Amino acid sequence: MATETNERKLLEPYAYISELPGKNVRGKMVSAFQSWLRAPPDAVESIQSIVDQLHNASLLIDDIEDDSEMRRGQPVAHHIFGVPATINCANYVYFLSLQRCQALGNPKAMQVYTNEMLRLHQGQGLDIFWRDHLQCPTVDEYLEMVQNSYVYFILSILKLDILTGGLFRLAVGLMQAFSDCTLDFTPLVNALAVYFQIRDDYINLLDEAYMENKSFCEDLTEGKFSFPLIVAIRENPQDTRLLSILKQRTKSVQLKQYADSSIIGVTKTMMRTNGLVDVHEAVVLNPIEALCVSFT
Repeated sequence: MATETNERKLLEPYAYISELPGKNVRGKMVSAFQSWLRAPPDAVESIQSIVDQLHNASLLIDDIEDDSEMRRGQPVAHHIFGVPATINCANYVYFLSLQRCQALGNPKAMQVYTNEMLRLHQGQGLDIFWRDHLQCPTVDEYLEMVQNSYVYFILSILKLDILTGGLFRLAVGLMQAFSDCTLDFTPLVNALAVYFQIRDDYINLLDEAYMENKSFCEDLTEGKFSFPLIVAIRENPQDTRLLSILKQRTKSVQLKQYADSSIIGVTKTMMRTNGLVDVHEAVVLNPIEALCVSFT
């Protein structure tokens, strides 16, 4: 076993990213579901810690896989500590989280953890495959991936500093393992994942405040097929300009401005994206209102 000194060395990248200011959306989400699930408080506290660990560890890997430069307005961890140490640290934290989950002493919790971690990596793998092979997914394929992946809804997560679809399900599933509530929260959790990710994709191209913490149109630099880019490419497959720019993973602000204004901006892409954000907001709010009524 590692000594306390060695443990601190191993966890330096994790400690660094954990100290960067976030919005604590994870804690608020867990508290919201706890009002319905009413799991034992000590179990909820442990689950919150497990999910926080997984979230921050996944960000370390996400930034390496995306070749990101900034996270929450600060340099990414692997630029400071190096790629090998950061990968090892993230994987180490995954197993620390597994160990904590095992300590909960609930077989259902272990099953939830294993299933959701598999789904997280399946979704992430698809995202990487599309990017590296320059294969534009369909809208349906993208939305399915969002519900599983930690790179997007973080997801990745900020990006917005929230939970991935998979981590949402993991948190709720772990809590439900200790709860007498038998309601199926999966549709609500998946709807939350899709809502926040499409919203994130939308503001990545439009919101100036977002650009203060992430580089301008970073999805273009990462070669990432976000929702607006998929819509724009699919609506006009004969126009290969956007695919060509994605392939370059450009850091040129001028080229990204051109893509944003002259390719994406002249289509109905952003209008459709904004419309879908509104639709999914209603999809999220309707079951929440129903739950609030049933639990009053």
